[in-house]
Amino acid sequence: MSELDFLLGKKDNQPTKEETRTNDNVSENVNEKPDYTENKIEQNINDKLKKDNIESVMLKFLNRDPKIGIWSYPSFILLQYLYNTVPGFKMSKVAKEALEMGLREMYPELFKKAEELYHSRMLKE
Repeated sequence: MSELDFLLGKKDNQPTKEETRTNDNVSENVNEKPDYTENKIEQNINDKLKKDNIESVMLKFLNRDPKIGIWSYPSFILLQYLYNTVPGFKMSKVAKEALEMGLREMYPELFKKAEELYHSRMLKE
């Protein structure tokens, strides 16, 4: 189970097919699946984080080292190819930009809040 699945309350043993049962000629959906579209996922995360106050949770991470490890063979192979064939190619810069673009698109509200907290922290220093 991934961390995102845990946050959303998704279980590993969810049935892949919707089961229905008929009772007195009325069809009732027994295992109605939640909506896991990207907007719904972000809304669920936002609802859970609002309980913990988004800012207080994010502020805890500002003093930590901002390194992230990623395990992806296609990304690794692509970045290695570019590093070895394009003079002056900066692997870290491209990986950072790609990750930020993806997160900005997937979680626009949370990403905006994280940027605001980071920039306000940098202005204080």
